[in-house]
Amino acid sequence: MGVVTHYILYYNVPIANRSIYYEYDYYIGSALYIIGYALLFFKVIKEISLKYVLRNFKIHLIVLSALNIYLIYVLQFIVKSELEYKFQYHTELIYNIVTLMLLSGALLTYFYRDNKKSLYQFIGALFIVFSEVLDIAYNYIDQRALLNIIGTTLALCAFYFFYQQALLKHSAKVDNEQFALMNDSSFS
Repeated sequence: MGVVTHYILYYNVPIANRSIYYEYDYYIGSALYIIGYALLFFKVIKEISLKYVLRNFKIHLIVLSALNIYLIYVLQFIVKSELEYKFQYHTELIYNIVTLMLLSGALLTYFYRDNKKSLYQFIGALFIVFSEVLDIAYNYIDQRALLNIIGTTLALCAFYFFYQQALLKHSAKVDNEQFALMNDSSFS
């Protein structure tokens, strides 16, 4: 959609007004992506117990937080040198935070649920993050067609996995210890 909008604006807008349309296109498009990924994040984490995750996945949360902070720092370092618009740094920062929160939420959901549906959610989120990182590389480092093709392919794979997980129902996670107790009580 961004490429189509780019060409429409490029050929149909006078040169004097072109930058203001690009700025609106950038902010509106980024806002829609941020809202979409935030809603997907809330959809992914709505079926986990926050209390259980905070109690049982402390090390996971610390490692994920450290990795997210490092990745956001690196991505913002790449973006900072290529800023064009007034609030682009903050927009990119929020965008990257929401994207990495989606990945972390999907991973924690997979740890919590440990089923096929949560695995597909995690793989879909992983493909989204890889796609977005390649889009940053395409937009801010080098505009090679291969980066754009791979990024688009990863985004399509992400949508495929989210579609597949939407067809599945969450199966109840049964702890091995509870399963053993249930079998012993049935023979008494």
